[in-house]
Amino acid sequence: MKIAFDHTIFFMQKYGGISRYFLELQKKIQLTNSIKICCPIYLSNYISNRKGVLKLLKLKKIPRYSTKLLNGSNNILNEIYFNFWQPDIIHKTYFNEYKYNFKKAKKIINVWDLSHEIYHDMYDKPSNWRPKKNSLKDIDHIICSSKKTQDDLINFYDVDLKNTSVIYQGTPNISESSLDLNIDFKYFLYVGSRKKYKNFKLILKTFNLNKNFLGNFKLICFGYEKFEKDEIELMNKLNINKDKIKLISGNDEILASLYKNAEALIYPSLNEGFGFPPLEAMKFGCPVIASNNLAIQEAVGNCGFYFDPRDEKNLANTLEKFLNSKDERELKKKDGFQRANLFNWDKTSQDLLKLYKKILS
Repeated sequence: MKIAFDHTIFFMQKYGGISRYFLELQKKIQLTNSIKICCPIYLSNYISNRKGVLKLLKLKKIPRYSTKLLNGSNNILNEIYFNFWQPDIIHKTYFNEYKYNFKKAKKIINVWDLSHEIYHDMYDKPSNWRPKKNSLKDIDHIICSSKKTQDDLINFYDVDLKNTSVIYQGTPNISESSLDLNIDFKYFLYVGSRKKYKNFKLILKTFNLNKNFLGNFKLICFGYEKFEKDEIELMNKLNINKDKIKLISGNDEILASLYKNAEALIYPSLNEGFGFPPLEAMKFGCPVIASNNLAIQEAVGNCGFYFDPRDEKNLANTLEKFLNSKDERELKKKDGFQRANLFNWDKTSQDLLKLYKKILS
């Protein structure tokens, strides 16, 4: 069986969770099948020295006004290569409206979540906005990151259930870290983007309700986004001491150290396809305080402390419960470590191979 992962995500991202998803799968699947990442022109820093990659040109950044031209060049170059290599599966790595003319291959794509459709108003779009519509045309099968995502996909795009499958992702492979960050204070941890449906401002509003949270702890935000004007304005409005909120960016070693030493991860997202940070946290023995979104609950199970992500009072109560229930906290921490290990890349790759064979049969 010949499997081609197309260029889409590797042309868009230098780093990122979706890129790493496909790299993990390639590493596992290429042991038993022929699999190639086909990205002639690319940004990704992950694949420069990797085997099993069709690559021609590494970009430091995409020149202005050239995205459409370069992406089109990738489509054409891949089309030529597919006609030569004759893959059985073309697995699109992200949403791409291009319809490959190589008809012999089955076309597959992942849908990670339907946050844009659910929270269309956050993107100034009408309720009938369907940004994935053209990308889902000419696709033989859709892989969903959770049952919640599968339900949302069918609801918004009227997709036939039999043309979809749920394949859970493995817990991200972040290595153990012995790095000492010399942090001499107790802290809660927030990881990832803070924009729109990620709902970060709920945490600020919650800390305003109970000043003791920031009196006894600090909040560390891990990520590359600097605090934006509206976030700073909200901190000022709520009289939050900005010295209590730290922004740290860096590599996986830094993130692993932060997980290992945090009181808990706070994850207030309004919607997720599955949710990597909670699984990462549990892998390092970091307790999880998360929104009661159904997809997050699919990942975390009974190992998390849940709250309503639209209610800062409910998060405040959940934080108090967390701090006052040491035995329950330790039990969930132990169970969380075991649960994180259930989601592994061996199982994900095996489930994906079974799906490929089923689609080709």
